[in-house]
Amino acid sequence: MYARYKKKRVNRKDSFRFIEQVSLFGCNEGFIPWLLSNEISASQGEPFKWHVNIEAELAKTEYRDSALVIDLKPKQKDTNLSLYELCDVWGYSDGDWTPILLHLSGLFVDVDPSAVDRNDFLIEDNQREGPIYEFLYLDGSVSDGKLTGKWIAPPASPTNAALLWPSTFKYFVESVRQRTPEVLS
Repeated sequence: MYARYKKKRVNRKDSFRFIEQVSLFGCNEGFIPWLLSNEISASQGEPFKWHVNIEAELAKTEYRDSALVIDLKPKQKDTNLSLYELCDVWGYSDGDWTPILLHLSGLFVDVDPSAVDRNDFLIEDNQREGPIYEFLYLDGSVSDGKLTGKWIAPPASPTNAALLWPSTFKYFVESVRQRTPEVLS
């Protein structure tokens, strides 16, 4: 499950208040392709290396003061709470598909949900876990300055891992090195 929360910074703490469920993927309603499409030049084609800083890009829209949060285990809502803030997305659009790298910050990682109100909570900086990274791929790319394809993740299967060719992997490693250099030292 993906959600938009109202986020407010107060004295080295972040307050999160649930607003609505959202889509991260999909060319019609997904936040990632929508935020990316606002930054694509009219002549952009493949290959296309891109980065979306979620907080910075949301600040340019009507969703400023918002955060995108992933509930990693929504089917275990009664026994496990695993909420992650989406911080950055890097993509490498080529060959009609786009492997992406998500940079996450762990808000609650495998905690007892009875101790937390998942709709309204406060997180101190030292309570966050991370940085945490996840690879996925999306069915879609960029051509002539426009998104092409559906920009959706494939359905769950044992073989839907993101395959990374050397140039794609190198781009992601360089992106991590720039954003969180302590991870690769």
